[in-house]
Amino acid sequence: MPIFRRWTEQLKQVGPVAGGTGSWESHSVTVSGGVITVANPGIYAVTGEGGVADEIDTINGGNSWDEIILYAADTDQTITLKHATDNIQIGYDFNLDANYDMARLIKRSDGIWVGGGIGDNA
Repeated sequence: MPIFRRWTEQLKQVGPVAGGTGSWESHSVTVSGGVITVANPGIYAVTGEGGVADEIDTINGGNSWDEIILYAADTDQTITLKHATDNIQIGYDFNLDANYDMARLIKRSDGIWVGGGIGDNA
């Protein structure tokens, strides 16, 4: 079993996240004008607007201390998380463009998403 799949399967078994508003479920989200919107903690497959490579400047939704994991729904579409453009502070721009690339982010109480990328360009 690939590492990413094994890791996500383990996360799904965690159940409700303490202090959060949901469980580790899989979701799909599409970038729109550099923005994605998340509803609950969980794992999000990200698709670029119009089905092409895209950039994420802003993450809307979620509650303080919610945790999300993002990965590209299609590895032929590079999705770039932009550091310090709006409410994403991960230390560097990070590309989600391979099977093992993902970003793990937590929303601070001030609305900033922090964390980092895991994969070949971390």
